[in-house]
Amino acid sequence: MYRQKRFSARLLAMAAVFSMAPIQGAWAQTAPSLGTASSFSVLGGAGVTCTDSTITGVAGSLLTVTPTATCNIVGSINQGDATAIQAFNDAALAYGELAAIPCPADAEHNLVGDLGGKVLSPGLYCISGVGLLTSPLTLNGPSNGIWIFKASTSITPIGGSVVMAGGGQAGNVYWHTGTALSLDNTRFVGNVLAGSAVTFTGVGSSLVGRALAKTAVTMTGANISLGSDSAVQPPVAVQPPVQAAIAPSLGTASNIVVLGGTAVTCTASGVAGDVSSLVSVTGFPGLCTLIGTVRAADAATTTAFNDVALAYDALKAMPCSAANNLTGQPLGGKTLAPGVYCFPSTTADLTTGTLTLDGGGDSNAIWVFQVGTGITTGTSSVAMINGGQQRNVYWQLGTAATIGTDTAFKGNILAGSAITFSGVNSSLVGRAFAKTAVTMTGANISLGQ
Repeated sequence: MYRQKRFSARLLAMAAVFSMAPIQGAWAQTAPSLGTASSFSVLGGAGVTCTDSTITGVAGSLLTVTPTATCNIVGSINQGDATAIQAFNDAALAYGELAAIPCPADAEHNLVGDLGGKVLSPGLYCISGVGLLTSPLTLNGPSNGIWIFKASTSITPIGGSVVMAGGGQAGNVYWHTGTALSLDNTRFVGNVLAGSAVTFTGVGSSLVGRALAKTAVTMTGANISLGSDSAVQPPVAVQPPVQAAIAPSLGTASNIVVLGGTAVTCTASGVAGDVSSLVSVTGFPGLCTLIGTVRAADAATTTAFNDVALAYDALKAMPCSAANNLTGQPLGGKTLAPGVYCFPSTTADLTTGTLTLDGGGDSNAIWVFQVGTGITTGTSSVAMINGGQQRNVYWQLGTAATIGTDTAFKGNILAGSAITFSGVNSSLVGRAFAKTAVTMTGANISLGQ
């Protein structure tokens, strides 16, 4: 009876709002209360199963939370207790509130099929049939903007991403599905309230937000965290000039030189700057020298990792012109002006020679390299000339970076999986940020000037 009264009161309040203002104004400002469920990163009514994944935050279920040996939960677990039950009930109330909001009548806010490639302002959007996401969806709006997506059935993103722009906050995005949500190699953002299950499949999926399912949450190869709403992406994805590149904000990660999601391991190397990991850092002191501090599995590291995830998505969402598609071309021997360069589905090759980045007298010039897979280097180097600064170079990698023997590398590496410094005499002037592990052998790493 108490829950019915509480739910009815909320509906009456929402009805009053809708009766006093045009629908666009109402839905642009109304968000449901998650109650105690706001403390959870993952909540599954019928269970939570976690394999090869990381959950940063509280994981809960009415029944059981089952992490395998390859699951890392940086937070507490509530299963079958009063806290989990209350959170589930609060999530159910929020789900009912979202279901009760009527869909707008105009075509702009009624979506069909693939959401990829769209730039959407705050508001209520209804999705007919199965919602897809195969490329970046940009949500562009102020920090208090609210986005609500209601799918009549399921949403099945494959290989896409959600990018916040213009100050928009991940915590202000809500996904309401009639049935399930299944993410495959997708970087997703927002609060998912699913009518049945939430499933993360494949490798490389991530959610900055919450996964709240009426039935089960199943994760394989995923990273889930609440994120930091203070880490705002610049509006880089809203159709800038084709050749323009805008530096993403690294947030609190700008103070870190090496950051590994699952681990940082160091042997016979030197690092000038701070080193962090969500799990563990080994090799300092003793095996390696460090001018800086080590942080592991604390709140500051979690915030920095989430800030890097936002920067990674912002870089990936930048448009790359056909003229700057370098597929099949070795980087060694090239001289490149500032801009966005891409290898959409291949590996970047810097195994020999020197890649020269020419700033043209502009110390604020930006270079962005988008690589579909990874980068491999050998006896090679990156050189900055005519005012170019290594701090303004960004390497966004779909998978891993392998920095080989005798490589003098420059820039900020944001890798979708691991970063490995192998052999001897390798160096990086910049930052090494990996979603999984950073491994250093015989390397020297520093921020430089």
